Amino acid sequence: MRRIGCHVSIAGGIANAPGRAAELGCEVFQLFTRSPRGGAAPAITPEVIKAFREAMKEHGQKDFYIHTPYYINFASDKKHIREASIRIVREELERGSLIGAKYIMTHLGSAGDSPRPDAMQLVAEGVKEILKGYKGSTELLLEISAGSGNVIGDTFEELAQIIEKSGSRAGVCIDSAHMFASGYDIKTKEGFKKTLKTISDTVGKSTIKLIHANDSKVDLGARRDRHDHIGYGKIGKEGFVHLMEEFKLDFILETEHDKVKEDIITLKQIRSAA
Repeated sequence: MRRIGCHVSIAGGIANAPGRAAELGCEVFQLFTRSPRGGAAPAITPEVIKAFREAMKEHGQKDFYIHTPYYINFASDKKHIREASIRIVREELERGSLIGAKYIMTHLGSAGDSPRPDAMQLVAEGVKEILKGYKGSTELLLEISAGSGNVIGDTFEELAQIIEKSGSRAGVCIDSAHMFASGYDIKTKEGFKKTLKTISDTVGKSTIKLIHANDSKVDLGARRDRHDHIGYGKIGKEGFVHLMEEFKLDFILETEHDKVKEDIITLKQIRSAA
């Protein structure tokens, strides 16, 4: 596929998102269906569904993806936080199914001061509970993290363990900035080759379903989540050439909108060369 798009705002309602995506040159896009910071989710009524689908058709957008809120934490030592995270991600799967989202992706949270093996078990149990009895069409993706603090899911080994322990068919979303910050070299040919082998030996290449395409303001292995525009950061265009050549997946930018149009054009140029 290798369609290219970015995260867009739902200000004024989700039906406005497809038009905003088209204005930016998106072929696909990503959105939140609720505030990523907290609060009740706006209802997805039959009228909202109709307006959204009409906007998708009008603006030539065939697929879109949903990002869960930032506050999700399946690894918390506080039961009410874990339970709320499970409920909200399940709601997002159901909401995604109502409006036709292909995937939702979620961060997994931080272990805080808890022993990492215990936190990993809580995350696996959370993923299992989310998908228990789920019959919708939208699929769940686990996103690799940048490795700051005691965050869970910053290695492909951990993501593979969570998928296995949960007994789920969850996929994986790789974020180029996150994986680079976690120590996976995608910039050099030799480093990218090693990274691909790690993916193959853990989650498996077929489990990777979506790519968040972000350059990195920080160095390889710096373990901080700092996105940059394509070609302006420490990864450079070379890393995105490698990703584009290897993965026939959709690429979603999460860069600031001051230059996101330029980023979209850059990725399209890289795609043409690939």
